Amino acid sequence: MIRMPKLPYEEVHPELKETMALSDAVLGGSEWIQYFAHTPDLYRNFKKWYYEFIMAENDGISIRLTELVRHKVAQHNQCKL
Repeated sequence: MIRMPKLPYEEVHPELKETMALSDAVLGGSEWIQYFAHTPDLYRNFKKWYYEFIMAENDGISIRLTELVRHKVAQHNQCKL
């Protein structure tokens, strides 16, 4: 499996650094954003879609289901906690 390294913090686009700070405050971590930071324009579009449809409790997928799927993917990929 090809593994992509996270982008060093110093090279992360300033807008994504703001997103990282928010993630640190709300979720207690933001390193995962450094993997998306290789393509900042793509990530900005993804982020808009993600929070509008996935992390919303309206007509999107529930936050609870999103977290369950995230957990199962991490287990499948043998991610270390």
